[in-house]
Amino acid sequence: MRIENMIRSRRPKLVLFLLFFIVVQPACGDYLTFHADAQRTGNVTGPGPDVPNILWKTKITNHAIYGGSAVAGDRVYVCDCRDMSFSGEQALACLDAADGSILWQNPIGGKGSFSTPAVRDDRIFVGSFSGDLYCVNATTGDTIWNRTLVTGASWYGLASSPLLLDDDIFATSFTHGTLYVLDFDGNERWNVTTTGKTNELSSPASWEGKVYFTGGDPALYCVDISSHSVLWTFPTDSLILTTPSISDGRVFFATGSALFAVDANTGEELWNIDLKVKLSSPAVSFGRVYIGTDEKTFDCYDALDGSLLWRTELNGPVKSSPVVAGDLVYFGTNVGEGKIYALDVADGSVVWTHPVNEFIMSSPTVSNGVLFFGTEDNYLYAFGPEPSKVIWEGEVFLPEGNFDLTAESGQIYAVGWRSALGALYRAAEPGGFEVKTSDALWDFYGLVVTSIDGLGIGEDESWCYLVNYPDETQPIVSPDLFELEDGDVVTFYQKDGGSDPEDSLRVGMTVKI
Repeated sequence: MRIENMIRSRRPKLVLFLLFFIVVQPACGDYLTFHADAQRTGNVTGPGPDVPNILWKTKITNHAIYGGSAVAGDRVYVCDCRDMSFSGEQALACLDAADGSILWQNPIGGKGSFSTPAVRDDRIFVGSFSGDLYCVNATTGDTIWNRTLVTGASWYGLASSPLLLDDDIFATSFTHGTLYVLDFDGNERWNVTTTGKTNELSSPASWEGKVYFTGGDPALYCVDISSHSVLWTFPTDSLILTTPSISDGRVFFATGSALFAVDANTGEELWNIDLKVKLSSPAVSFGRVYIGTDEKTFDCYDALDGSLLWRTELNGPVKSSPVVAGDLVYFGTNVGEGKIYALDVADGSVVWTHPVNEFIMSSPTVSNGVLFFGTEDNYLYAFGPEPSKVIWEGEVFLPEGNFDLTAESGQIYAVGWRSALGALYRAAEPGGFEVKTSDALWDFYGLVVTSIDGLGIGEDESWCYLVNYPDETQPIVSPDLFELEDGDVVTFYQKDGGSDPEDSLRVGMTVKI
């Protein structure tokens, strides 16, 4: 056996092994409606990605995505919509959250939607460009029913994002300034009609048995759900352009020239500030109000008194409604060189950006640590943590003696269990991976690992190994010749052009003898 002929000098060593891993962030759960919850706070539990790592990106029907997405379990639901090309059909689509593959599409009238879907059990509720509210089977994509709520639809159709409360569906029609309440079979239960048209993209919100929506008067309406009666209205000088957000008994919303805070029970004004806003609905989290402006800034205000806490200059105006996840707030800029932004909630500093180079009107979605974002470049993006590069790590007990190793040539070799290669083969069973070796260099080197866990080598790649990295130097012998001692740490890694183990796919073994 060749390993017995090897003479190796060993120096005293301090074994320092760096464990390389990627921490999986705690899940923040499903994202079932526009702006995360019935209060439309735009605040989710759990973190979002702190780097712009793209997991996947998918086109639905090769048209722009203007609405937000909903996530339930391992599925993502999103619409693309008619754009300036006026061509083709658009759709509501269901995608696999893991890889972005399209599971089904439903044309919902043929021209898609600006509406963000709402999910309940096995049903999807979404507005359509045609002006209909659709109910779609979440598993199959089949239409269960559709009902016309907007007649004489403009560019947006029924762009309001449905609100689901108990057994009721709440949706607003901008053409009549009307709040419609339907049951889950599409039958109208009741409605509240205001005077004049409202903003097409504003959606209803709810808190403690009340529903809040924008009226065409213009005014903000508060309605008691049980009695269907209007409790109060808050008149404004111009049309309310955002969806109301409710937190700690306060309602936050914006017209084109001001951001307001009113008492959610009485409608009494608490504060207002001059601010140019178009469509960016405020997000509220831990006593702070976050909103994008039409003046190329993103602002953070104290929810109690409206004082400005910080302001960040951007590369364009914001129509995207922000979402807060962990210590970051996400949104996009609506400019031809649009960017997806992630800012630190504490001070507004830019943590990362991703250039899209198209307009962004869609609102972000954060679910299970992944950020989903649709843009006018026709893609739905999924950003998330980089996949772990660790194939397996753990302890291996190495017995005395040899085992028979069959190389890719078919030749059988006796290899010592207490060699570096023996440790790798010992780890294969608990690690659930397969190892392949080549004897092409046998005459002047030894056995070479060519594949681990089905991952082979390319022109500039090789499977290398280190012992007690980074304290000891690269071994100069083949892994079948390197004799191990108790406590040694062996790392096999896929090297490509000089990459370090921590940046590579790898297997790590701590040796017990």
